[in-house]
Amino acid sequence: MIAPTSAGAKDNSGNWTPSTWTGEVAGPPVPGTGLPPAAVPAIATALPPVYDVPATYEGQAQCDPVTKPGSQRLSDLIKATYGADQTVWVNRACDVGGQSEHKEGRALDWMTSVRNAQQRANAETFLAWLLGPDQFGTPYGNATRLGVMYIGWNDRIWRGYDTKRGWTELKGCFATPGEGSDTTCHRNHIHISLTWDGASGRSSFWDGTPMDGPYCEPQKSGASVASEGRSADMTPVGPVRVLGTRKAVGVPARCRLQQDRWSGDSKRLFVKVTGQGGIPETGVAAVKVNVTAMASNSNANVRIWSPGQNKSQVVVKVPMNMDAAGTAIVPVSTDGTIALATSAGAADIAVEVVGYYGPGDQPNATEATPGAAGPMGDDVTPAPPAEPAPAPAPPPEQAPVDEFISLGSEVGYESTAQGPIQPGEERVVSLAAVPPEATSVLVLVTTREATKRGKLRIGMTADASTAPMFRFPKKGVRSAVMVVPVGNGQVRLTGAKKATVQVRVEVLGYAVNGQPIKVRGLPATRISAGKLDAGAALPLGPLPGIGGLPTKAKKISGVILQVWTKTKGPDAGSVRAYPLDGVAPGTRSAPITPGKPYTSLVVTELGTDGRIVLSPSVQAKVRATIVGYIHR
Repeated sequence: MIAPTSAGAKDNSGNWTPSTWTGEVAGPPVPGTGLPPAAVPAIATALPPVYDVPATYEGQAQCDPVTKPGSQRLSDLIKATYGADQTVWVNRACDVGGQSEHKEGRALDWMTSVRNAQQRANAETFLAWLLGPDQFGTPYGNATRLGVMYIGWNDRIWRGYDTKRGWTELKGCFATPGEGSDTTCHRNHIHISLTWDGASGRSSFWDGTPMDGPYCEPQKSGASVASEGRSADMTPVGPVRVLGTRKAVGVPARCRLQQDRWSGDSKRLFVKVTGQGGIPETGVAAVKVNVTAMASNSNANVRIWSPGQNKSQVVVKVPMNMDAAGTAIVPVSTDGTIALATSAGAADIAVEVVGYYGPGDQPNATEATPGAAGPMGDDVTPAPPAEPAPAPAPPPEQAPVDEFISLGSEVGYESTAQGPIQPGEERVVSLAAVPPEATSVLVLVTTREATKRGKLRIGMTADASTAPMFRFPKKGVRSAVMVVPVGNGQVRLTGAKKATVQVRVEVLGYAVNGQPIKVRGLPATRISAGKLDAGAALPLGPLPGIGGLPTKAKKISGVILQVWTKTKGPDAGSVRAYPLDGVAPGTRSAPITPGKPYTSLVVTELGTDGRIVLSPSVQAKVRATIVGYIHR
């Protein structure tokens, strides 16, 4: 373990000197000399010999800037050790900066400076305790138990999900030793991002019980929907347990369903339902299932669909550290499976089939009904809900299948966490909320902090030089709407020859089955302006025929809106735009920022009557303007 020297210490404020050391070492990078003594955190709970699951990178996937239990506990530990006057920040507004776990309440900034002797001593003693061998002699043991994902401090970054890399340079900080870079280079604070296990506050450091359930291995499926329609009558069965991750039912070993990872690993599960219990191996068009999410380490939506479907449905909305259940009727794929994914963190999942449908004339779309949440318990069997009423017969004239799926406005990728795109670099990244079956995406691309003007290629093509091109200026900010090809939910960013640049990609929607996204720009036409209360639902429309939109709704896959927001209140929020007879999207849509106006683009589908709804989460002034549409 590396610890600071305390003998003969003096206040060395202003005497800090930069260094370019990197490498694998336990404790703080470049420990200081002649520093005063500092306290070591105390462990109040008897720790077991078994450790929690090692960290994986779980980047920000949603905006929920509420301090999570693990973040609060770690903040309290720092203050209990180094004084109640220590400043520790956790939350950050959704539209401030790029991708950050502060926006999910699971990152903290401890304001302590390398330029002050006592503050540096505190920081280095803490890091030596956190990253050095623990009481069992295990390197990084305390960091593992706390769920530390990564740390930024003193020009460097340390990754709990890649400990072999050790401390590496942060954002080119070795070349900028001046005080003006102290915040960017983390010289005046320690940044700690936690995994969702760490953020839950249930890891072994706090209660002595390790969260040792591994994450389920990635799975893939090339199946398609087995039947376009289902019979009206259900054949009851069981219930038949087809998945129980906690007890290794339907999976090779005990595991937890985890959110998709930044590297592109798809953590979704494909669950075999046919040939189980009393369910036939063939002739099954859909199944009715009860789904339970247990001990989720985050607030999350569990989605369900059939491989080959264009859309999924939320079947369970589960709060952090709780259980929740829901029911769904979901089509079955050609290989007899259904698919599940979670939006954030990880949870144990149980699925029971309570009935199945043969092929028939009834539309075979996923129908999901989330249930209520409850306290964490054993691997439960939810009571089957009442059978829903039969779906109404389809109208005589059906609209064509919608090949464009609106996401409102979702931050798909932000380069800040990995650093700017380097000259000539090819970086393959996963776009949040874009499923593997997507073939192209409609995105709002924004560049900033470019060292020179240049050209960025963006798109998953066989030859990167043929991907769509985005021209960016030096230093300034530029945004543009683009349609780019994707593969397996991923896109390739190819840097300019001589410039580095930060890139933000917001996903407005995606297309499947190779269908083109036909974007049509329109003269700006304002459709609403006014002050809306929190939770209010403002209906607008019918929109077809307004501002150059087609007069027939069936020709419109999505309307592109420019949404301006402003609030005088202290809370951040968002405005969601969605069909009047639809469901509010799970994406962030248009941000609302305290104290300053914000303009963004969102895409919304139309309701069956051509109308939409605007609904803010906090009181705000809102203006919505039509600027284009997606032609079907």
